[in-house]
Amino acid sequence: MEKYSRRSLGNIQSMIQSKTGVDFAVDGQLTGHKTRQAALLAGCLMCFALLCAFGYAKFSDLNGDEAGFASAYQGGGRFEIVVVNDSDRELKLQDKVRVMQWSTGGEVEGDSEKIRMSGLAIEPHSEGIVSIDIAEGYDVEAMKENLQDGDWYYFLLTNNDFVFGQDWMCSFDFEKEAAADVKHRLAGAMEQSAQGQKQDAAEQEYDTGSLIYGDWNWPTVSTEVSAFYGEQENGTHSDHINIAGSAGEEVYAVADGTVVETAFDSAYGNTVVLDLGDGIVVKYGHLEEIKVSAGDEVEQREVIATLGQTGMAAGPNLSFAVTVDGEEADPLAAKF
Repeated sequence: MEKYSRRSLGNIQSMIQSKTGVDFAVDGQLTGHKTRQAALLAGCLMCFALLCAFGYAKFSDLNGDEAGFASAYQGGGRFEIVVVNDSDRELKLQDKVRVMQWSTGGEVEGDSEKIRMSGLAIEPHSEGIVSIDIAEGYDVEAMKENLQDGDWYYFLLTNNDFVFGQDWMCSFDFEKEAAADVKHRLAGAMEQSAQGQKQDAAEQEYDTGSLIYGDWNWPTVSTEVSAFYGEQENGTHSDHINIAGSAGEEVYAVADGTVVETAFDSAYGNTVVLDLGDGIVVKYGHLEEIKVSAGDEVEQREVIATLGQTGMAAGPNLSFAVTVDGEEADPLAAKF
């Protein structure tokens, strides 16, 4: 027993020394104090390894690309959150949610303990509806009045007390909408994102002369198109392209024009609409920060916003749409 104990402690000593660089030997032997120290550190390492393994096993598949969220306002402070779970794991949300405001980065004044939620478990590779009712804890009318152009609210949902796991943002407004319509748009957005990830990177890149009009400049820093105009593989129609990028990158006016509108849309997030004259109108969506106001005159290559992930966006990207005399047009001319 004595030999076994010493041999085991010697192995622990070697492991700890290799991991930490700490030397526990005193004249070739472990003292009682050093033995306890070695055993304690070994236990800590083991606990840390088990904790990491547990966290990975429970949460690794629940990432932002595999779960989509979109809100449909039902009136009276009630929302139906359409959730698409494309992961291999069941998504179990808690009956805890934070009501946040984009411009402040903080929670909206109210009592989150009075929020009522239901439908919190979403099976793997399925869709579900999470119901959220904020009427008892928040002044909905005041929230409507206090919302300025370019600002928006969002729910922050969690599966583990907002501390260890994945938290999800879901933007919302107070325009009534059927959950079925929201589900259709969300499915289309996630399908477009999936298609963009599967496409070869070389096929996604366009130069600044590839837009519908050759004298336009490219609207973003990145030139990678992640979703295209027209009929999609899932049967939906897209009136815009999506350009992948990094949050906070500059977004430019493609030509001289006038800002017609800045707004928040549940599908396209923060948006800017420019009238370029001759019946040509362009719409920018999923913006992070809007830097212009309605009525402003802008020049070509002027920074009008920053790229973001607002609305129904699976990742940071720019939604870019073009209409000519009120008719949709493919924003792209040809691949290079």
